[in-house]
Amino acid sequence: MGDYADFCESYGGSAGDPEFMDRWLEENVYPYNEDEEREWYLENENKPHYQLLMEQLESVDIMLDLDVPEKAKFSFLVMVQAHVVSATEGYLAGVFIHHVCNSDELTRKLVETDPEFAKRKFTLKEIYQEKDALKVTVATYLKDLIFHDVKKIKSMYQAVLSHKFENLSWLFRAVELRHHCVHRAGYDKEGKMIDISVESILELLGDVTDLANEIDTTIDNLSSVL
Repeated sequence: MGDYADFCESYGGSAGDPEFMDRWLEENVYPYNEDEEREWYLENENKPHYQLLMEQLESVDIMLDLDVPEKAKFSFLVMVQAHVVSATEGYLAGVFIHHVCNSDELTRKLVETDPEFAKRKFTLKEIYQEKDALKVTVATYLKDLIFHDVKKIKSMYQAVLSHKFENLSWLFRAVELRHHCVHRAGYDKEGKMIDISVESILELLGDVTDLANEIDTTIDNLSSVL
C-alpha cells in the first residue's frame, strides 16, 4: 500500500517496522509546549472551528481506508484515536474561547460562575491591570481546562453558553483511551493493549459529529441574542 509506505518513508521509517508508529507518535504527537499551545489558541480563536473539525474528521475517515500492514495496524489506530480526541478537545476549546473572549457578557458570566475566578483576590491597582489583560487571562485559563477536564467543561458550557450536554460518557471513555495512547502507546496501566478498532473509531467520529452539530445549533441561537 503505497500511501502508508510513502508516509513512513517521508519520516525515515519503514511500513514493515511495527515500532515506527510508536516512534512517530513520540516525536510528533507527544511533545507539548505550553507557551506554543497558548499562542496557537490566541492566534487561531477566530477560525471557523466547526469547519476545521469536520475537515479533520473527514481526513480520519479517509485514513481508515488505508491498507495498513497488520504489524503496524494497532500503532496506526492508536495514532488515529489520539488525533480524533485532540481534534475534539481543540474544537471545544476553540468554540468556547472564541465566543467568551469576544463577548463582554459571556466573559462576565464565566468570571461570575467559575469557582477558580471567585478564589482570586486583587488589589485596586491589580484590578485595573487585570482588566486590560482579562481576555488573555481567560483564554489561558480556558485552554488548560478544555484539554484536561471534561466534567469541568460540561458545567462551563451550561453556565456560560447555556448548552446542556445530554450524554458525555463516550467522550470520557475516549479521553481515557487517548491518555493510554499518548502516555503508554496504547497500553493500559496493567500493560494490556487497549480495545481499539476501525469500527470503534468510526463510532467515535459519529459521536463527535453529533456533538459538534448540537453545539453549533446552540451557538447560532446564542449569536442571535447577544
